[in-house]
Amino acid sequence: MLKKTILLIAVLLTSVSAQQNTDKTPEQLGLEHLTDYLNLKPSDISFRPDYTEPDSFRLQVVSDLMTQPLGMIDYIDKLKNSYVKKQPELMAGYLFQDLNKAGNTGRTQAYYADISEIQQMYNLYYLNSSLNQLLTKAAMYIDVIFPKSIDKSLALLSKQEKEFLINEFKELLVSRVEDEFLSVEAMDSLEKVEEGYIEEFVKFGHKIDKDPILDAGINCLKELSVEIYNLRQQLRSKSVTAEKIISDVPFMPDNISFESYLGKQTGWRIGGTGNDYYSGDYKFILDFGGDDIYDLEYDPDNPHGVIIIDLSGNDSYRSQSDFTLGSGCLSVGILLDYAGNDRYDAKSFSIGSGFFGMGILYDAEGSDRYNGDTHVQGAGSFGLGLLIDEDGRDIYDAALYSQGFGFIEGYGAIFDIKGADSYYAGGKYKDILRYDDHYLSLSQGFGYGLRPYASGGIGAIVDIEGNDSYYSDIFAQAASYWWSLGVIYDSSGNDYYNCFQYGQGCGTHMTLGALIDDYGNDVYFGKGLMHGVGHDYSCGLILDRHGNDTYTAYDLSQGAGSANGTGVLIDNEGDDRYSVHSTKNTQGYGNPRRDFGSIGLFIDLGGKDQYQGLGKDNYYWKTNSKWGGGMDIELNPPDSTEEKK
Repeated sequence: MLKKTILLIAVLLTSVSAQQNTDKTPEQLGLEHLTDYLNLKPSDISFRPDYTEPDSFRLQVVSDLMTQPLGMIDYIDKLKNSYVKKQPELMAGYLFQDLNKAGNTGRTQAYYADISEIQQMYNLYYLNSSLNQLLTKAAMYIDVIFPKSIDKSLALLSKQEKEFLINEFKELLVSRVEDEFLSVEAMDSLEKVEEGYIEEFVKFGHKIDKDPILDAGINCLKELSVEIYNLRQQLRSKSVTAEKIISDVPFMPDNISFESYLGKQTGWRIGGTGNDYYSGDYKFILDFGGDDIYDLEYDPDNPHGVIIIDLSGNDSYRSQSDFTLGSGCLSVGILLDYAGNDRYDAKSFSIGSGFFGMGILYDAEGSDRYNGDTHVQGAGSFGLGLLIDEDGRDIYDAALYSQGFGFIEGYGAIFDIKGADSYYAGGKYKDILRYDDHYLSLSQGFGYGLRPYASGGIGAIVDIEGNDSYYSDIFAQAASYWWSLGVIYDSSGNDYYNCFQYGQGCGTHMTLGALIDDYGNDVYFGKGLMHGVGHDYSCGLILDRHGNDTYTAYDLSQGAGSANGTGVLIDNEGDDRYSVHSTKNTQGYGNPRRDFGSIGLFIDLGGKDQYQGLGKDNYYWKTNSKWGGGMDIELNPPDSTEEKK
C-alpha cells in the first residue's frame, strides 16, 4: 500500500507545469521543486565567508558567489552575452571588472600620458597619416605608458621582490617531467622549497596593484583598434595599397641614424605583403600580408610591451623562449591576427598569457592551431590572459594551467565564437601523488588558489558555435580549487566532454565550478567527482538546457555533495541516458559528514530518460544520505491531444 502511495505521488508531481511561473527559468523551477521535496530551499545552498580567514587576494565576484553559488548560472549567462564580435577591447574591459579584489572600493588607473611625451622622442618617417597615427599610439604605450604603469603596479616592491616574481614565484607554476622519477625524500624536499616560496610571497604579495598595468593594456587595445580599423578601411577602399604606404617616405640623407624616426627604431619592424621572416625580441611588428614566420623571444629580466599586428596570410608563430605570442610579463603583450589559417607553437606563459600583466591574442579568421606547454591559451596570474578566436575549426593543445586558467588575482579565458573545435589539456605531467597512469590538467575553465595561503582566480572557456570536443585528465572542464571559479559555457553543437577526475562542474575545497551547455546532443564522460559535485564547502554545477545527452561516471558524481559541499546536476529537456557504476554516492547524494551534512541534487525536467543507477524516468527519489535526492519529471508535459493526432 505504501509503495502504491509513493508511486501515486510521483505521478501527480510529474504534471508540474511552468505555466504558473512564466517569469522563472526551468532550472529555477526545478531547483525550487526538488529542494522543497527534500525540506530545503535553494537559498540553503550557501557558504559563509568566515569558514576560513579571508586573505588579501580574494576576488569580490568569487566571494559573492560563494554566498550564493546558484548565482553562477546568471554569472555565466552574462559572461556569454558580454561578448561583442570584432571588439576584443570590450571583452578585456568586461573581464577586468571581475578582477576587483574583495572590499576594494576603487581601481587604480594607468599612467596618463599626453602626445607631447612621444613627440619629443620621434620624427615622422612615413607619409601616410593613418599609419603614423597607429605608430604614434603604439610608441606612446610601449615607450611611456606601459613602463610607467607597471612602475605604479609594483611601486611598493623592492628590487629583490620584483625579481622574486619572475624567478621563485614562476616556479610555483612550473612542472618538470623528470619530477615523477624523484625519490620520496626528494619530493618532500621539493614541496618544502615551494612552500617556502609561497610563505615568502604572501609577506609582500598584497602590495601588488595589478590594476594600472591592466588598465593600460585595455586602453591601448581600445586606441589601437580605432587606428587599425582606419588603416584597413583605406586598404579595402583601394585608395592606397600596402606597397604605397610603406614606400611613401621622404628623401633621407645617407648614413642617417633611424633611431629617432617613428617605426624605424630598434625592436620595430614593418613588413609588406610578401612572405616575411621575423626573429628575435621585438617591441612592435606590423605586417601587411603574406605567409610569415615569427621566431620570437622575450627576456623577462628586461620587461617591455609587445604589439604584433598581422593583417593577413597563413602565418607561423613560433616561441623561442617563454613569455611570447600575446604574452604580458610585467607589461602588456598584444597579438592581433586578422586573417589566415595560422599556427601558434609556444613554450610556456604564451598565447594569451597575463603574468603580472595583460596578454591577449586575437585571431579574427581562419582555422588555426594553438600548441603550448604551461600557462598558455588564456591564462592569468595577477593579470589578464585572453585568447579570442572568432572563426574556423581550431585545435587547442596544452599541458598544464591552460585553456582558461585563473591563478591568484588572475582571469584567464578563451572565447571561441565559431567552428568545430578540439581542446586537449594534459598528457605530460603525471599526477604522481595519486596515479601511475594519469596526468594533471588543471585547465579548460579552471580556477586555482594556494590552499590555505591565497585565494585563486577565474578560468573560463566560452564557445559559441560548433561540434566541440574537450579532452583532459585530472582537474579540468569547469573545475576549481580553493576560493576560485572555473567555468565552461558552450552554446551549441553536439559536444563531447571527457575528463577522468575532478571535472565537468566540480568544486573542491571552498570553491566553485559550473558547466553550462545550451544546445546539442552532448556526451559527458568521466570517472569520479564529475557532473555537478562539490567537495569540502564547495559547489559544483552542471546544467544542460537542450538535447539528448549521455552522462557516464563511476562514483561521487551526477549531483553529489561531499564534506559539506553541494553538487547539482540539471538537465532541462531531451531524451537522456545516465549511467553510474556505484549507487552509493551518485545521482543526488549528500554525505552526512561534519554534523550538518552535504547537499546533492539531481534534476531532469523532460524527455524519456534511461538510467543505470538510482534514478528512474518520471520518478522522485531520496538517497541514503543527509540532503540528497533526485527527480525526473515533465516540467511541461506534452499535449495529450497532439499525441493522439
